[in-house]
Amino acid sequence: MFPRWRGKLLLPTKTAQNEMLEEDIDLYKAQNILEEGFDCPTGKRAGNVFERCIETKGRILKVVAVDVGEHYLITHVGSFKASKRKIRKLKG
Repeated sequence: MFPRWRGKLLLPTKTAQNEMLEEDIDLYKAQNILEEGFDCPTGKRAGNVFERCIETKGRILKVVAVDVGEHYLITHVGSFKASKRKIRKLKG
């Protein structure tokens, strides 16, 4: 069973699945980041692309999802270390 976000199924790409394994998160943690996280765009993206981040243990976890119509496709999961100044900047 796949989790839902904004009423649609949340499915990962194969690359995103591998990234999730590296970051030690599952689909439900990714769903939580999308729901509870803050917007953290690092570049220009199309209107149907969502980048959401959450701060944990001095790192920023990021999930990128694309609305493809009938479901959301997780295309990237990653983390990076950020200073407190950069975290404030990302959170606005």
